[in-house]
Amino acid sequence: MTLWRKGSAAGVALAAAIALTAAPADAAPKKRPALPGDVNGDGRADVIAGAHLLKAGGKADAGAVVVWFGGAKVAAKARIATSSKPVAKENLGRVLATADFDRDGYSDVIASARKKVVVFRGSSTGLKFAKSFAWPITNAPMKAADFDGDGYGDAVVRGNGEIVVFKGGSKGLTKSGTLKNGAAGFGAVLAVGDVTGDKRPDLVAANFRPAYPEPAGPQRVTVIPGSASGLSTARAWSFEPARRDVFDLAAGDLSGDGRADIVLATGEQVLVHRSLGTGVSTPQTLSFSNFPGNLAVGDLLGDGRAELAVHVAADDHDWVEIYKGTAGGVTAEPTRTLQKENYETGFGASLHISDVVGDKKPDLVAGAPGVYAVGRVHVLPKGNYTGLQRRELSTTGAHGLGFSLP
Repeated sequence: MTLWRKGSAAGVALAAAIALTAAPADAAPKKRPALPGDVNGDGRADVIAGAHLLKAGGKADAGAVVVWFGGAKVAAKARIATSSKPVAKENLGRVLATADFDRDGYSDVIASARKKVVVFRGSSTGLKFAKSFAWPITNAPMKAADFDGDGYGDAVVRGNGEIVVFKGGSKGLTKSGTLKNGAAGFGAVLAVGDVTGDKRPDLVAANFRPAYPEPAGPQRVTVIPGSASGLSTARAWSFEPARRDVFDLAAGDLSGDGRADIVLATGEQVLVHRSLGTGVSTPQTLSFSNFPGNLAVGDLLGDGRAELAVHVAADDHDWVEIYKGTAGGVTAEPTRTLQKENYETGFGASLHISDVVGDKKPDLVAGAPGVYAVGRVHVLPKGNYTGLQRRELSTTGAHGLGFSLP
């Protein structure tokens, strides 16, 4: 493992990268921001999913963002939000992120589309189209969090060779700067967590998403700390992972020491790096005979240490393994395996952990898109089958539900 810091060649390149210019400060907000994913502002996270193949406005594969309000019984009614002018094959909703961007007490959503990103405002009745931005790439990776601690959610979206930062404010998201580290694929994989342990979310970014059949060149994972002035590469640090085929990232406090640890998914292994604040430890390696995929981190047990959920795919069957957080990382073997689904459902193709039920304990949300892309979304309270709730759309035809969660 190689670690870059300011002063090394790579660190100099990072420090020389563009620092963000803070947008003018808003007046002191009057409302408390909504919890991430709480679209209707009732204190519970809602089930938010993309339906990128949904027919909307008479346009095939235009796509949409779907919301079921959270609660002990998740709402049966699906609330569907589309672009103001749906476009055929735009595939809105393939990538999602959520936070309260305008601090009005309702969580908002930013979603990818074909050469576009779309912002929806939360409300007591669901999501409403707010604005869109033309974008240089399709299905851009994105994340949302309050990186500067001003109470307004911010967003980061991968652009063309850079990460573009949107600052939240009373009028929603506005572009505020870019992040670069010299790599063309910077930001191809993103995660958010308090890696430094300063109570402020940080951005974790990998250089590129490997392409089949073989990745080429070194791969770097960069941590960009949040601060009162926003995100800047001036204080960023990086490390080169043991493998160069990292295609997914997650960050969360697995060890319970107040710092978010960094988890990397590769073709055959999951690498768990404990955060040291300004660096990472030698990784704990979890090996798989099948293909480990999407990752999610959250405290499902409520013991102050997050659990790691890993989607595993075989030839015709998918399941989710949950690893308990420990002082040294995670357990060597899964403490729970969720595999009651039928074959070819794609169960776990997307994973998200948030308090949907509303009992102050996180729940696991899993997408099950199915091989024909019709799909469902599953809510598993505290990551268990007990109390399982399934939701799907009643509309006919393929809609891609289950491929994407925030």
